[in-house]
Amino acid sequence: MANVIFLESPAGVGFSYSNTSSDYDQSGDKRTAVDSYTFLLHWLERFPEYKGRDFYIAGESYAGHYVPELAAVIVAVRLLTGENPTNLKGIFVSRAPATMAVNNFISTAR
Repeated sequence: MANVIFLESPAGVGFSYSNTSSDYDQSGDKRTAVDSYTFLLHWLERFPEYKGRDFYIAGESYAGHYVPELAAVIVAVRLLTGENPTNLKGIFVSRAPATMAVNNFISTAR
């Protein structure tokens, strides 16, 4: 069995929104990664039965930038704190230009 979360980001894209309009002025890849990580932590607190399960991040199109950025936040937190609340196992991207960034990320994370 697999469980899937569809997360639309950054805030203001598609059906996603923010209650604080100034959030739209502060968007960017790094901000989106931190916001996504914060969402995941809160989601895992709300649904603790999913903690400890293998976690993969996937994305296409511009998410080829967001996915490695989010993975980098997760790995940085793991390295700095020794904690791994998301149990990240891997990432998938379908945007060819991101391939170099992903390969660089994997090399650095080892």
